Amino acid sequence: MDVIIEAISKLLCFSAFFQLIGFSKEVSDGLSILVSAILIFLVLTWTKKLYERYLRSKAAKDLAPYFDYQKVKQSRDLFIPTRFQNHSPSAEEEPGFSHQFVSRSALIPHFLNAVFDEKKETNKFYLILADSGMGKTTFMINLYLAYNSYFNFGKYKIKLFPFGDHRIINRIEEISKKEDEVKNTILLLDAFDEYKGLMSPQDPDGLTDDERFRRCLDEIVELTSDFREVIITSRTQYFPGQENQAYELKIPTFDEKGFHTLAKLYLSPFDNKEVKKYLCKKYVWFAFWNWKKKRKAYRIVENSPKLMVRPMLLAYIDYLVEGNQTFTTTYQVYETLVFKWLEREASKRKYETTSREKFKKDLYEFSILVAQKIYFLHKQTGNLSIDKETASDLCKLNHLNLQDYEITGQSLLTRDIAHNWKFSHKSILEFLLAKKCIEDGNFLTKFEFPGMDMVKVFFIDVILLDFKLIKGGTFAFNYHYPVTINDFYLSKYQVTQEEYVKITGKANPSQFKDNNKNPVENVNWFDAISYCNLLNGKAGFSNTYDNEGHLLDIDGKITNDINKVKGFRLPTEAEWEYAAGGVSANLSTNFAEWAGANSKRKLEDFAWYSKNSEGKTHPVGLKKPNQLGLYDMSGNVYEWCYDWYDDYSKWPQTNPIGPFSGQYRVLRGGSWFDNADCCIVIYRNYSTPHTELNRRGFRLAFSL
Repeated sequence: MDVIIEAISKLLCFSAFFQLIGFSKEVSDGLSILVSAILIFLVLTWTKKLYERYLRSKAAKDLAPYFDYQKVKQSRDLFIPTRFQNHSPSAEEEPGFSHQFVSRSALIPHFLNAVFDEKKETNKFYLILADSGMGKTTFMINLYLAYNSYFNFGKYKIKLFPFGDHRIINRIEEISKKEDEVKNTILLLDAFDEYKGLMSPQDPDGLTDDERFRRCLDEIVELTSDFREVIITSRTQYFPGQENQAYELKIPTFDEKGFHTLAKLYLSPFDNKEVKKYLCKKYVWFAFWNWKKKRKAYRIVENSPKLMVRPMLLAYIDYLVEGNQTFTTTYQVYETLVFKWLEREASKRKYETTSREKFKKDLYEFSILVAQKIYFLHKQTGNLSIDKETASDLCKLNHLNLQDYEITGQSLLTRDIAHNWKFSHKSILEFLLAKKCIEDGNFLTKFEFPGMDMVKVFFIDVILLDFKLIKGGTFAFNYHYPVTINDFYLSKYQVTQEEYVKITGKANPSQFKDNNKNPVENVNWFDAISYCNLLNGKAGFSNTYDNEGHLLDIDGKITNDINKVKGFRLPTEAEWEYAAGGVSANLSTNFAEWAGANSKRKLEDFAWYSKNSEGKTHPVGLKKPNQLGLYDMSGNVYEWCYDWYDDYSKWPQTNPIGPFSGQYRVLRGGSWFDNADCCIVIYRNYSTPHTELNRRGFRLAFSL
C-alpha cells in the first residue's frame, strides 16, 4: 500500500509544496492525493456543465422557433427519466396508483438501444400516449438531446416538430423531397391532439370527430412513411381501447404483407421516489438557501399525492411555494392547481386578455356543470363519464361561449375507452363537487358522500377547519350503560365571543369581555341552537332545529334520528362524553378522569377551574387538548348539549338523543367557577333551557 501511495505521490505536484510548508512526508502525500482528487472532481464537474450548456445551446438552435434555450434547459435540468408501460394509466380511476400493478421500463434507453437499432426492432411508427401534463413534450426534447449526445453516436439525423405549428406539413414535405435525407431521418412529432386538422371546419365537411381524426392520422402516416422512424405523442383520449394492441392504420406496407401499425406505449405517472427526486433537482439538494421552499413543497405534495404524479402539476408548484399563501389544506392546493390549469388552457386558446378571462370563466362554469351531471348519472349508472352530446347540450343550455373542440379538448377532461368524456382525475371531479357543495347548500342536501371520499376531505378542509372527526364506537356511558356512537365532527374549541357576535349580529352577552377569544357565556340553550341555525344559513345548509328546539332532518321534518340531521348542531350528551373521555383514542372504557387529565396528568394543565381561573373565563385553546385534540372539554364554561335531562337507561343505546320533551337541558364539562369534581368527564349537570349564566356556553357538532 505504501508503495502505491508513493508512486501516486510522485505523479502529483502538491506533495513537495506541503513538505515545504512544514508537513511530514506521509501527511504531504495524503494531502496531495486529496487536493488532486478534489481538482479532478471539479474539472470533471465543470467539463460536464460546459458540455451540457453546449448541448442545450445546440439543441435550442436546432429546435428554434419551437423551443428556446430556457425551455430546453428546464426540460433537461428537471428531467426525471421517463418510464413507460403497456397498460394505460387512464384505465384506472386514480392513475397515480396504477404503477403499483404494472411493469414499468425506462423509455429513452428503449428507443436508443432497441427502436433505433434496425437489427432489434422492426416497427416504423410509434405512438407515445399520456394524459395532459404527463411530460410528453419534455420526453421528446430529452430524447432529441440524448440521441444527439456525443455518447450515443447516432448515425441518423433526428428532427422534432410540434403539431401546434401550422407549418408542420410544409416542414415535413421539405424533408420528404430529399430522398437521401428522408430515409436517414428519425422524425419526432409532438402533440398530435393539437393538430389544426382535427378541429371542425367552419363549413361542415360531413365528417364525425372520429372520422376526421382517422383521416388526419392516415394523412400524417402516409406523408411520413419514408422516414427511418416516426414517433408521435398524443393525449390518450384520442386512442382509446385495445391498450395492449398496436393501432392499425390504412396505409399498406411496401412489401404488401399488411398495413402499417402504431406501436402504442403509455407514459407512466411518477411514483413517490420520482416526485422527491424531481423536488431535489428543482430546489438543489445541497442548496441550503432553498430549504424553506423545499420543505414547503414536500408538505404541498403530501397534501395532494394523487395530482402530483403529473410532471406538469409539479412544475406548477412554484405558484404554490413562492407565493405568500400558506397551504394548510388539501382543498387549497387543489384549488390553486385547478385554476392554474384553466389559465393554461385559456392562454393557449385566447389572445386578448378580455376574451381569455371570459374563456376561463366559462370553462370553469362548464367544468362545474359537467361534474354535477356526471355525479347524478353516476348514481344511476355507476359510470364516471358523460357523452359529448350531453356535454355540448350543457354548454348551450347554460349560454356558455365555448366551441365543441374547446369543451372536449380542455385538459380537465379526457376520453375513456368508450369514447365518453371524464375528468382526467377522479379527484378533480371530487374537488369540483366539493366546491359546489360549499357554495350551494341546496346541492349539498342532495349530495351523498359514500363513494366520494375526496369530496368529504375537501368539504371538511373548508367548512370544518377547526373540527375533529370523532370516530364512532361503543363505550360505557357514565361507567354504566353501553352506548354506541356513529362518526361525527366536533369543534376543537368552545364558540368564542368574537364568533358569536359575527354570526348573530347581536351585542356580546358575556360578562368577561377582556378578550374576544374567550368563550361566549351568559347564553341559554335557545341562544345556542339559534346560533347553529344562523351558521347553517350562512353556510348554505338547512336548519337543524325548529323554533321549539326539535331536531330537523334535511327535508325540514322533525326527527329523533341524529343520522338524518345534516349541518351544524349541538352535540348529544352521549357524543360529548364519548369525545371528552377520549374513547376513540383507544382508551376503551378506561376514561381519563377529566378531559385529557388523570391521576398522572394534572387537571390545571388541561382546564380553567376554581383553582387556577382567577374568577373568570380565559381564551379558548390555551390549555392542553385531550387525547382527541379537543380543548377546554373540562372547565372554562359548561357546555350545552342537545338532550333533555333524564335517566339514560330508559332510552335506545345507539346514537341516543334522550327523551322527546322534559324540563331541563343537559350541561357538561364544568366551568371556571367550579371545583375539580364538577370537571370530571362523567359529571352531569342540567338547567332549564331559558336560563342564562356567566359560566355556560357551548361548542358545535357537525353531521354530514
